[in-house]
Amino acid sequence: MEPETTYSLVRTWAGAGGLVLMVALFIGVLVYALRPANKKKFDRLARLPLQDGDGPDEKTGDRTEADK
Repeated sequence: MEPETTYSLVRTWAGAGGLVLMVALFIGVLVYALRPANKKKFDRLARLPLQDGDGPDEKTGDRTEADK
């Protein structure tokens, strides 16, 4: 049996570490998205494309360069 090469060992550990990192990132995104505290913000953002009007935002008073 041939001993493990350094490259093979590093590749194996990097693959396992990458998997653990991606799973942790996925769980973090799920926790952020499903927190009850974020429900209002996500509901507002979900309705944003359906709002009428192309003018400035009534709440912030923001205007585009063309409106100024």
